[in-house]
Amino acid sequence: MDIKDYTLNNTDFKNFECPHCKIFSQMRSTHVIVNQMHSQMAWYTQAEHQLSISTCQSCGNSALWWDGLCVYPEVTYKLPNPDMPESVKMLYLEASSIYDKSPRAACALLRLAVEQFCNELGETGAIDKMIGSLVQKGLPTIVQKALDAVRVIGNKAVHPGQIAFDVDDKSTAETLMKLLNIITERMISEPKEINGIFDALPQSAKDSIKKRDSKC
Repeated sequence: MDIKDYTLNNTDFKNFECPHCKIFSQMRSTHVIVNQMHSQMAWYTQAEHQLSISTCQSCGNSALWWDGLCVYPEVTYKLPNPDMPESVKMLYLEASSIYDKSPRAACALLRLAVEQFCNELGETGAIDKMIGSLVQKGLPTIVQKALDAVRVIGNKAVHPGQIAFDVDDKSTAETLMKLLNIITERMISEPKEINGIFDALPQSAKDSIKKRDSKC
């Protein structure tokens, strides 16, 4: 049998990122202190928890918190770059949906996402060799560093204790998702935008450029 005592704290205002609209906004929060007494045989144990409800002053939606952890809505990271390949995006979204509860599992999924990204770029085999092959084909150094960072940190999630990185915190998973968006921007979004601008040039200008390059 549980004995519960609810004590309402004063409502306060704080500023933080809304889990609904992702905007850094003022939050109107109400806190309830929950005292739980659990009976087991002749012994009683008591635990105190805090239940909070925050309402975003930007979007008007409310979130539910238990001892400082958001339990509603489900915490997710920023949406992936729309140019991210679908097979990679699927893994990214899965990692985003669980990183708040299991950062290690999210990091393992993001390592797999990098492997899938290399496949999308035409590479096969071990992930390390695929990145090396892309480097030989002219992969920008900054993108290679991003790929290797996700690969190495993700390896720790797959093989605990082998690499000196902590993958048990949310910030590590957030960093890897940020890197995947950067990789997509550099490898897909920027080239697509530049090609679109070039393709819009007059044909005479493109013919002149082609003639110039053939003489080099």
